[in-house]
Amino acid sequence: MQAQFVSDGVWKAITSAAKKSRKPALVAVAYFAKGASKLLPLAPNSRLVVDASEGAVKSGQTCPADLKRLQKRGVVIYSYPDLHAKVYAFDGFAFVGSANVSNSSSSRLTEAVVRTTERHIVRSAKDFVQSLCLDELSPGRLDKLASIYRPPRIPGGGGRADKAPKRRPQSTLPRLFLAQLVIKDPPEGSDDAYQKGLLIAKSRRKHARTYVLDDFSWGKTSLFRPGDKVIQVVEEGRNHRMIDAPADVLHIRKWSGNGRHATFVYVELPDVRRIRLDKLAKRLGYGAKKKLHKNGLVRDRVFAEKLLGNWNQF
Repeated sequence: MQAQFVSDGVWKAITSAAKKSRKPALVAVAYFAKGASKLLPLAPNSRLVVDASEGAVKSGQTCPADLKRLQKRGVVIYSYPDLHAKVYAFDGFAFVGSANVSNSSSSRLTEAVVRTTERHIVRSAKDFVQSLCLDELSPGRLDKLASIYRPPRIPGGGGRADKAPKRRPQSTLPRLFLAQLVIKDPPEGSDDAYQKGLLIAKSRRKHARTYVLDDFSWGKTSLFRPGDKVIQVVEEGRNHRMIDAPADVLHIRKWSGNGRHATFVYVELPDVRRIRLDKLAKRLGYGAKKKLHKNGLVRDRVFAEKLLGNWNQF
């Protein structure tokens, strides 16, 4: 049986598939409401893409606390603000249909999905989800979103029942920067400012085994602000540069003294291996090496997506 239409017991089928799946799943679903982590108990290292925009969180359609529960189990979470698809790809089969992950979907709404085992369709479903794995949500990002979460005003819904939701703007990535760095000691006398900034950065995250807290020193004028993503390009010798995975900026701390200035930038990033600039440039294609040597905001959206997408592989 290559394809089956499922209208009865949709969530029983999806939840069962998630529990039995031996390999990481790839899921893209618009909304992930309160209680969703029980409905979709994904395996460690699975990829989950949801709409975790401020609008979706403030309306209760996406619940950061439930995303955090999955993250603690080893699931990698991404946000894609204009997402409307509902695609669940497991071991050798996929569900595609109408169901968001919510208690109202499982108990009140009429849902329907198609379950398919056709290899090329399953592969296409996985490729589709993978293409959306760009803006990874760190524990600190989820904590910040949790602070603005509000329960939905109608059971299982989001927003006002008597007013149509405003159309969200076209999907946007967070601001992405390349930071060209060299290894050197911070300015003398700046340690106290650095330590105070570090305490604040630590307070804005909850430690997770798969994420690390890092920092670097910048000049007098900071390019960055909390919520940005930054990729550190570190010069470790002549013609030898290493590149870190994209990191979320948690906190900025400025210091000045004796006519010297510094800005300490505290970031949270996935605990994965760095990559040589030359190797990454080859992977990204023509013209990438020159772009990877640039400093500052990445304005080329296509290149930004390629950069972010490099780290979404299993």
